[in-house]
Amino acid sequence: MSQLAEPFVSLIVNGIDVGADFAPHLLDFTWTDNLHGKADEIAAKLRDDQGLWRGPWRPEENDEVEAALGYVGGAVVPCGSYKVDIPEAGGSRGNDSLNFRATSAYPDKDQRTQKSKGSENTNLKKIIEEVAKNLGYTVSGDIEEIPFKYKRQRRERDLAYIKRLAEDYGYFVAIKHKQLVFFKREELEKAAPVRLFELTDPDLLSPWRAKEATSKTYKAAKVSYLDPQSKKLIKGEVQNLSSKSGDVLKIDERVENEDQAKKLAKGRLAKANENKRTASLKLVGNPGMVAGLIIELGVSFGKYAGKYLIHKAAHAVKRGNYTTKLELKGV
Repeated sequence: MSQLAEPFVSLIVNGIDVGADFAPHLLDFTWTDNLHGKADEIAAKLRDDQGLWRGPWRPEENDEVEAALGYVGGAVVPCGSYKVDIPEAGGSRGNDSLNFRATSAYPDKDQRTQKSKGSENTNLKKIIEEVAKNLGYTVSGDIEEIPFKYKRQRRERDLAYIKRLAEDYGYFVAIKHKQLVFFKREELEKAAPVRLFELTDPDLLSPWRAKEATSKTYKAAKVSYLDPQSKKLIKGEVQNLSSKSGDVLKIDERVENEDQAKKLAKGRLAKANENKRTASLKLVGNPGMVAGLIIELGVSFGKYAGKYLIHKAAHAVKRGNYTTKLELKGV
């Protein structure tokens, strides 16, 4: 996709399509799509020579914004729904502008307080749904009902607790609109690539980067927990079959049985090793490149060739030039 067409940005504020008013004033637009644990974000910089955007047209804090991105006459991809953060105006000698950003986190309720509390006779799915409900989010995705006699939130913010539970038991959690979307790590990582890139690809822009870590990678994970009541030592171990060398990740954390121990070991091992092979690509703008997709780097990338999962896709339209930057982790 060589960039010949004109980029197109659509914006709906509080249900009103402002695209016709928005487009002539747009200087910069960014859309950041995250796979796990971080809210998505859009941001815009608008030329404001006539003072309209800092005046009657100004988006207000907590206004609801829907955005879409693509090319004139081509495919347009929804970016999702967001809430406006505090707008900011500035400029000099007529070069006035208004900047605003909006987040998919929807902070209607307190998300900053660190909490400590326990849950009895529950399961993973139930805990996540209850904590999410208290924050004003719904939950989507298939979450295993792993049973717990007791599970504790340990001086954590609610979203941090949900993120930890997701990582411990093999999930990614994305924050989309008023929803927490869960993806099973294994399922995303085994998906077929949607695109193959070679160094000669006309859509690949400079610079690109790839890295393979030689330290802090693990060939196995072991959970070992001595139950203080039964005095029974509960163990669980998993191997990383793709690694022939490395350390053993040792985990001393409360588990109730061997099944829990193995699931925890598997989740922690996958999280610990996810940065073993990383890469970043800068492309001609492609709105279809979003977090959660698999792409492949071809043989021209040498030892860095292989499948990668998009963890972050940053789309940027600056002065009419549209680019997409992908942050990748090997699978």
